[in-house]
Amino acid sequence: MALTLIFLGLILVPYCLSLKPLAGGIQDRKPDDPDVLDALDFAMNEFNAMQNNLYRLMSTKVKDATVQVVSGQKFCIVSEVGISRSCRNDDAHKSASLDLCPVDTLEMQCRFVVNSVPWEKRKDLISHECVGLEEKIMSCERSQPSKVASKPDESNSVVDFEKQSKPKPAIGDSDVLETFHKFVIKHKKPYLTDKDEYKKRFAVYQDNLVRARKMQDMEQGSAKYGETVFSDLTEEEFKKSYRMPGWGKPQYEMKQADIPKGDIPKAFDWRDKGAVTAVKNQGMCGSCWAFSTTGNIEGQWKIKKGDLVSLSEQELVDCDTVDHGCNGGLPSNAYKQIMKLGGLETEKMYPYEGSDDKCKFAKSEAVVYINGSVAISKDENEMAAWLVKNGPISIGINANMMQFYLGGVAHPWKIFCNPESLDHGVLIVGYGVKNSWLWGDEPYWIIKNSWGESWGEQGYYLIYRGDGSCGFESSHLVHYTSDT
Repeated sequence: MALTLIFLGLILVPYCLSLKPLAGGIQDRKPDDPDVLDALDFAMNEFNAMQNNLYRLMSTKVKDATVQVVSGQKFCIVSEVGISRSCRNDDAHKSASLDLCPVDTLEMQCRFVVNSVPWEKRKDLISHECVGLEEKIMSCERSQPSKVASKPDESNSVVDFEKQSKPKPAIGDSDVLETFHKFVIKHKKPYLTDKDEYKKRFAVYQDNLVRARKMQDMEQGSAKYGETVFSDLTEEEFKKSYRMPGWGKPQYEMKQADIPKGDIPKAFDWRDKGAVTAVKNQGMCGSCWAFSTTGNIEGQWKIKKGDLVSLSEQELVDCDTVDHGCNGGLPSNAYKQIMKLGGLETEKMYPYEGSDDKCKFAKSEAVVYINGSVAISKDENEMAAWLVKNGPISIGINANMMQFYLGGVAHPWKIFCNPESLDHGVLIVGYGVKNSWLWGDEPYWIIKNSWGESWGEQGYYLIYRGDGSCGFESSHLVHYTSDT
């Protein structure tokens, strides 16, 4: 009997030990495991942040999940993903539930790899891959890496973006390549695993580092130039996607504004008065003119009516029949078009898509109305006086020196920033004077841009005030007047 028990023990002990996962091994996890859902929630927030979608992408069903203990926990999760037109892709809907943001249509299946380090309270989205629902069956890798080198199954393997070997372009030194790789990861560029595109963008990146240094050398003020989110775009690509072909001549004439008399403060900022909405992002659409227009009207409505309302740029992109949507326009034309349409809807009612679309404006949904516009003096002192008394001003500017702007007061030589070549619509919200032992007093304008908060000084551009830098003395300035 004793021998029988010993024999059974010898059989059962190895069997039981075989049920225990190997240290560092890949383990299956249930779809409703709280740790899996927590990692998936993080992945979806990161994934949505990479997208230029108007509406939020939502995970609907976990199809597969594993975890591996590394320096933390490495989760692999495969999920069906759909789009919810009930929720915008913004910070207000981060980690939103399906009850709040129900999915209208399933779009794809995605595999996310998330590394979680609980003791550092840190998570990283290492990789993601998405394909059509019927394109192939996605799953998480379960086999342990073999010590013998073999070709991976690219259709079913999980790529570790941080640890994979980088593409090796034939140009540039290792330090610049390492800097570029960090840039690609930081800005979640889509070509990390595309070696040909990676090599192409690395070459552009290196050229742009040289361009940024030249801009720095040409700078008369305290502005700094260097790596920005646009550092992998050629000058032509940047012009096409973020600027306009030219300012053009307005179709409508405007009367000149009456300039207030009297002293004005040394510095003034309408942001401090609550008359400026948050910085927006036009995306890869030449709709800067629409953002300049709405910014002006948002400020005026707040000053005259007491309510700060974020207004719809997409309405102008879609419904302004005089201007050209993502291919450019003029605020002076837009004001007349708003009057013709019958007002502006809110951003929430008519959300931004970043592309030309069919007009969906409903006059019954308009919340802001205008009844006129004026042209403001080209004299910068008179502009400042008008701004203090009346509110933010819509202007055109030459954006030639803005692609690599990091901060400080920009004061480029006119030969490098032709004041007659306006190609970007922005909004003046204030002015000030910067003092430093190196540069002395630098009077400047505070410019609200529409390239997102990660650009410039949290989305703003400071440019020298007093000599018409980059077009200030020749730009056609306009203002809106609300119904009373």
